[in-house]
Amino acid sequence: MRRVLLSLILCAQSASTAAASDLAIFHTASFGSSRSVSLSLAEGGPAHDRAFDFDVVITLSEFDGDGTVLYRDGGRHQASVRCIAPAMVRINSADYVIDLSTRPGTDWKHDLWAALCTAPVS
Repeated sequence: MRRVLLSLILCAQSASTAAASDLAIFHTASFGSSRSVSLSLAEGGPAHDRAFDFDVVITLSEFDGDGTVLYRDGGRHQASVRCIAPAMVRINSADYVIDLSTRPGTDWKHDLWAALCTAPVS
């Protein structure tokens, strides 16, 4: 079920952001009106570690004020996401507990967790 949910999220987000970057953007940080950096889900699936729900690959892109891509990181940054308490994101071997009271847009790890774990299911 979670694999289907992740596939649906990636497809829906990719379709809605295709014009901007062809990836599923889950977090954007703005630096004035002239630059922004977006983090996107490039791929994902069920986690290999049973303590987590998803393994994903994150990419980074920088845009100018008009939405033109200035830089696209060629790296493929891996992360694991745990939806149930304690909510968590693992980057390399570091675990980051997610503060569920954080406002969307303030912390990229919270936004990654929210994109995967709070998506509506019909």
